[in-house]
Amino acid sequence: MVISVDILNCSVRKTLIDQGSSTDILYWNTFKQLGIPEEELREYHEPLVGFSGKRVETRDCIDLYTSFGLEHEEKRIKVTYLVVHANTSYNILLGRPSLNKLKAIVSTPHLAMKFPSKRGRIVTVHTDQKTARECYFASLRLKPFHENSRDVNIVSPRLEEELDFKLDPIVDEGYRVESNENKQPFQLGLKPEQVTYLRVTSDMPGIDPAFLCHHLSVYKGETPIAQKKRKIDGDKAKAVEEETNKLL
Repeated sequence: MVISVDILNCSVRKTLIDQGSSTDILYWNTFKQLGIPEEELREYHEPLVGFSGKRVETRDCIDLYTSFGLEHEEKRIKVTYLVVHANTSYNILLGRPSLNKLKAIVSTPHLAMKFPSKRGRIVTVHTDQKTARECYFASLRLKPFHENSRDVNIVSPRLEEELDFKLDPIVDEGYRVESNENKQPFQLGLKPEQVTYLRVTSDMPGIDPAFLCHHLSVYKGETPIAQKKRKIDGDKAKAVEEETNKLL
């Protein structure tokens, strides 16, 4: 919803009503066009965090009296704006703090906002649909604003090459073994361990046998039953024998 408000006797168009925003934002370009001295800004260093987690740095804050409605029926409230430097098609963004202070009710289907005036009457402000469309199409052409962008340099080079070697290298025909300085320290540290072969759990003190040993889920009192052997035809038996011999 886009409306117009009055600040410092100036009519500020392209004011976005955003019920999902927890702050009221005055963009830097609008701040400069209003002719407000920078000395009136108050310190505010907390960044704004968007829905996606993106942070936007603020440039302090300022209190400005803002008028809503028509000349004969209006309401003037004090709004604390966060001054933000960003590329946007809007001049001001009004969030929940100002809407709550205004006691406004926003109707999205009717594209209107109602609030009580200082006389107690209900004032209705309708959205400027033409300006809203212009702001929307303009926002599609804007590039995101990046302030104080920093490049990240890698301090230490990464080891991209993966070391691939065997503890017991086998030289086959057509395979050439070359010296590699990167592999040597690893091979020197691993070669003494390749002769170690553990046969029983007693060779590994300090390790729980329940973790090392495999247990079968069977009943000790039951009689074991052997599975019936299945006969294989001649061709299948020959194929099984050939495949088995390849593994031996």
